[in-house]
Amino acid sequence: MKIRREFKIGVFAVIVIAVAWWGIKWLGGQNVLLTSDIYYVYFDNVSGLQESSRVTLRGVEVGNVRDIELLKDKVKVEIAIESVYADMLPVNSVAEIGSSSLMGGLEIAIVQGDSEELITPGATFESRVKPDMLDLLTDKGAQLMDGLNETVSGVNTLLGDNGETITALIANLETVSVSIDNLIKTSSKDIKSALSDVRGFTTMLANNTANMESIISSLNHFAGELSEEQLVTKLTAAVESLNGVLAAIDNGTGSAGKLIYDVELYNSLTEAGNNLGLLLEDLKANPMRYVHFSLFGTSEDKIAKKQAKAAERAAKKAAKEN
Repeated sequence: MKIRREFKIGVFAVIVIAVAWWGIKWLGGQNVLLTSDIYYVYFDNVSGLQESSRVTLRGVEVGNVRDIELLKDKVKVEIAIESVYADMLPVNSVAEIGSSSLMGGLEIAIVQGDSEELITPGATFESRVKPDMLDLLTDKGAQLMDGLNETVSGVNTLLGDNGETITALIANLETVSVSIDNLIKTSSKDIKSALSDVRGFTTMLANNTANMESIISSLNHFAGELSEEQLVTKLTAAVESLNGVLAAIDNGTGSAGKLIYDVELYNSLTEAGNNLGLLLEDLKANPMRYVHFSLFGTSEDKIAKKQAKAAERAAKKAAKEN
């Protein structure tokens, strides 16, 4: 019985030690239940990196830092990556050290290469330092300050070169301001009168709101009676009537069509116009032939005699002058 009890105590102690050892390893970022491959990376500075820091692949934790050793001019970092990810590590992959978050803390991220050849366990990754977020913000802030300094310097130069012009502009603005004040003071009565007229107009509108509402109601009623369908029907009828008139003219039917297409009517009108022109020309040349005016009446014989006497007197007068 005494041997069995000691054996049980020994087995229990071994189990406790094993569990404690596994817990310590697990808390240190090592899972002893999984097999891992060892790789190496060399950096100039690993400030902030610790043993058990994460090793990630595309954002997924695939291992951790096992050991950090300071050499003469480099820092040797030993990393363990789970063996199941060995076929995802091309030989030209890069181990990039950088911040895991804004709160700080470093990790090593494996940036996969494009080579078909895989890196072998125990080999060395090419190293690279990822720019820190705070450093980037600091750099951007410095660039921004430099830009602001250049802008302020440019503004100062502009103000210095155009000081007299700016002073004159301010003086002109003051003069304009004084002029506007004087104008307002001298025109205050007119402004008050205009405001009074506006108030009167608005009062008139308010007093005639009922009439305006009646007019608007009448317009709405008219618009309601003249529905869209009726308007389209009337417009269609008007267009059809106009098309009928144009078709009749084009076919030569009706008065307008005959007037346009009847050649004989056109010739008759042309001939009548010519005759009327000749008649008017003859009327201008011999008005007495068409118009007879006398208190006691007249005749063609008397007219002929008067014309003969006038011709005779003209002949005598011409003979005396010669």
